[in-house]
Amino acid sequence: MKTITLIFLILFLNSLLTFSQNVGDTLVSNNPTITKVKVFYFHITDRCHTCTSIEENLRKTLLGNFKNELDSGIIDLQILNCEKIENVALVKKYEAYGSTLALTKIENGAEVKIDDITNFAFSKIHDESVFISELKLKIQELLKP
Repeated sequence: MKTITLIFLILFLNSLLTFSQNVGDTLVSNNPTITKVKVFYFHITDRCHTCTSIEENLRKTLLGNFKNELDSGIIDLQILNCEKIENVALVKKYEAYGSTLALTKIENGAEVKIDDITNFAFSKIHDESVFISELKLKIQELLKP
């Protein structure tokens, strides 16, 4: 009987811990007063090596430096195909008619700044360490309130 009670107690405490972690994540991602960054990478269906490298280095930058922010919703990464009908509104908004990399700063729930950094991405893609370090700085700057 004590064993069964102990098992139920452990399961109950574990469920409380899991619930509190999920609630914490939701509070961060739904809190409009927190500065957030949306990262958009647009591409076409048939991509060249350079375009796929931009996406790879973008992912390396975010996962290597901003994993907690990604997990909590402070940074939102969206990889979108320009040629798909469901992405038309965003393609028009960001004028993304091919490979495009854009960062959008969100403050108090509203977009306050959109940076099209496509030229940066293409000019730095052949030096992975420079691409990653400079992109990291750009994102850190946008995360400042």
